[in-house]
Amino acid sequence: MTVTRIEKTEGGRWKVEVDGAYWNILDAEIVVKYRLKPGTEVEEQTLAAALRAAEYRRARERALYLLDRRDYASWELEQKLVRNVSPETARKVVASLRELGLLNDGEYARKLARYYILQKHQGPRRAVLELRRRGIDASTAVEAVEEVEPEEDALTALCRRKYARVLAEDRDGKGREKVIRALMRLGHEYYDAAEAADTVLEELRQDDPAEDPAGE
Repeated sequence: MTVTRIEKTEGGRWKVEVDGAYWNILDAEIVVKYRLKPGTEVEEQTLAAALRAAEYRRARERALYLLDRRDYASWELEQKLVRNVSPETARKVVASLRELGLLNDGEYARKLARYYILQKHQGPRRAVLELRRRGIDASTAVEAVEEVEPEEDALTALCRRKYARVLAEDRDGKGREKVIRALMRLGHEYYDAAEAADTVLEELRQDDPAEDPAGE
């Protein structure tokens, strides 16, 4: 097999022809590394190696672009890359970025855990589930969630802020149960959700003279 022509493209890469036919477009670094120039005889395995190197380079550039926009878990980033490159190349790129410290599943998990618990007000169960959906392994997810200490009375404050109206209109207990279910969907345990709802209910009763027997 013979490299018959190499032509620079508008994007700064090089279009390579082999045996008179278009073969591929490569970065200058790959062209130089594999000594691809017009008139050069090349073996098939050399061309295959050049393609693998080019794919790795493209995948790495894509990974760095994605990481510049936001953090990713290793598995999550790998799934992004395999849309355009082979699974083997994606794994190699992710492993390389982990070695360089550009991917850290533990730190990413802790960041997500703080977000879901402190900002989204989710319970531990739901927070772990969200981390698992992002590709964090189970043990890392649980450890990250356990490190987060919610603000004292945060669940009651959330109940007071979002569900006080539902509780204020509660006349048959259905409003209370509705609020408890809503808090449980956020991953909070039944006991904690019920305690928060009952605390807010009691506050509302104290603020409403019609609910106070002494006000008759």
